Amino acid sequence: MQIDNALLQYQSRPLRIPTSAASVQGSGARITDSRPIDRTSPLYEQCREFESIFAKMMLKEMRKTVDKSGLVSGGWAEDIFQDMLDDEYAKSMSASANFGLADQLYRQLARA
Repeated sequence: MQIDNALLQYQSRPLRIPTSAASVQGSGARITDSRPIDRTSPLYEQCREFESIFAKMMLKEMRKTVDKSGLVSGGWAEDIFQDMLDDEYAKSMSASANFGLADQLYRQLARA
């Protein structure tokens, strides 16, 4: 394998640290938004609901990774109960865990 001079110069270039927020955008760095969030607005409630739906999907996928023992099989009724229980877990997680998804979604939608 031949290494050319341009590649060596590129890989050994000095690291530049960005000085402005505009140069950080798109690099994966988090920039905090200082605008206040109106947690009583209908838009924020919808964002919180979306976060709850996302949490429920996460719980459902996590539950698929755990094998059932087969000792107690509730059948169809157990599946319905488990789905309703996951709904309540997701609502509780969204209200108390502060994932930040609802806040970010609100900031994006409120800006539009």
